[in-house]
Amino acid sequence: MKRLILNIIKIFLLLTGFIYALWVFMPYREVGKLAMSLAHSQLEKRGMRLAYSDVTGEEDGFTVNNLALNGTVNLSFSSITIRPRILSSILSLGLVSNISFKGLNIQVGQVMNFGDGRVLLTAGLNGILFEQLRTNGDFALNGYLTIDTSRMKIGRAEARLNVPEEFNRNMEMLKNFLPLVKEGGRWYLRRK
Repeated sequence: MKRLILNIIKIFLLLTGFIYALWVFMPYREVGKLAMSLAHSQLEKRGMRLAYSDVTGEEDGFTVNNLALNGTVNLSFSSITIRPRILSSILSLGLVSNISFKGLNIQVGQVMNFGDGRVLLTAGLNGILFEQLRTNGDFALNGYLTIDTSRMKIGRAEARLNVPEEFNRNMEMLKNFLPLVKEGGRWYLRRK
């Protein structure tokens, strides 16, 4: 019994050392290029186009510059930095990453400037969770939301959405497509 426990401890220490070495010495630029290539092929199957200018390695992640995603909705970023959380990913059996971005614009007819922001992303088999979502542009989000990847629709959501005064009229129309609720003069993305 004592030998079994000692072997389990050795295996745990070996696995922990391997994961740590992988995290420290990972070629993040190459990982970023591979991730963008995989994302490009998956999105293309769904009728969306992904384009970007380059990928650079960071200390614990990678940055994609001039990223654009075109489909029913068009998104563009000046830059987006992805920092994988390897231990959290292993424990949750999904992909967990801290993401920060600059210059986010979303176009659905009219261009909406969401500015700079950050989010904790968890991608699993059942969908994608965006936690701690914050942006600071003319349109600002603060909260969380999920995306049901099988239907490509917003699942659960609780996020405050600040919009410019002149855009308030358009929000009524967007209620037909998004789970928008107006309370006390503020807009919320909300679905339980």
